[in-house]
Amino acid sequence: MMVQTRRASRTGPRSAREDATGLLYPQTLVLGGMAAWLSLIMFNNITDSGTNITLIGQVLTMEGIIADPDRGNGLVGRALPGSLAAPALYAVIAYQALSVLLLWTATVAHTRLLLGRGDGTRATFLGNIALCSLAGLALMFLVGGLWFGYWIALPPVQQVHFTLLIIAIGAMVLINMPRTVRPADGVT
Repeated sequence: MMVQTRRASRTGPRSAREDATGLLYPQTLVLGGMAAWLSLIMFNNITDSGTNITLIGQVLTMEGIIADPDRGNGLVGRALPGSLAAPALYAVIAYQALSVLLLWTATVAHTRLLLGRGDGTRATFLGNIALCSLAGLALMFLVGGLWFGYWIALPPVQQVHFTLLIIAIGAMVLINMPRTVRPADGVT
């Protein structure tokens, strides 16, 4: 009887670290970058809340639309008192804090994976949850802003929120790309 031996080859069993492709680096970078970016935004919202209370107040009271005799006349009944601007900002900061925590957690999970100590399924799951939270923040701004017609008075702000949504969706695609090398013969 002939015993078949298998010599070590590039198609043989490998560790998770050896299977990691170059995708893990940009995945980790994007998650960490978004975590740092949103952390700074949250910090700015806390330390310079007056600016954002004013901006949110302009959106809620619809003052830019009310001042325009031609545009948005059918929307002005949706205006709310400016006194709700501060509580709205604090709710946004709380949501941002949750998103920041999720983004940093996903970044740590991906970093651990880079170091050969992580679980790829868990890292992907955490990345998806974090990025869904980020996309949810963008959608909250877009839908809430649209309700108050902010695209009429503050079009650049709406573009920022669309850009954030597009970045979050693009990052979700990146996070969900396979990170393992599959040999040409189909054996994994």
